Amino acid sequence: MDYQKEQQLKSRLARNLRCLRMSRSPCLSQKMLAKKLGVTQKSISRYENARCLPPAHVLVALAEEFGLSTDALFMERLPQNMKKKKGTSAERNSKPAENAD
Repeated sequence: MDYQKEQQLKSRLARNLRCLRMSRSPCLSQKMLAKKLGVTQKSISRYENARCLPPAHVLVALAEEFGLSTDALFMERLPQNMKKKKGTSAERNSKPAENAD
């Protein structure tokens, strides 16, 4: 991958990750997100400051946490409906299903 493309991906992920984390209600700290993903707070800081890209397993965990696909984390702009999610993915997924009868 060429340097410019890598920098662009880092920048997009950094912006989107910070936006997703801060738009959570309540706001999700770097430390809390790191604990959920099994990484350090310093790693989250590096991703949000476009210093490095996370490994594949962390990208998958990030996508699951925010209810997105991994490619959505690298989009130029997140769709508006992706920014306003409340709670964690586990909380959203644990809502009782409506009766399909």
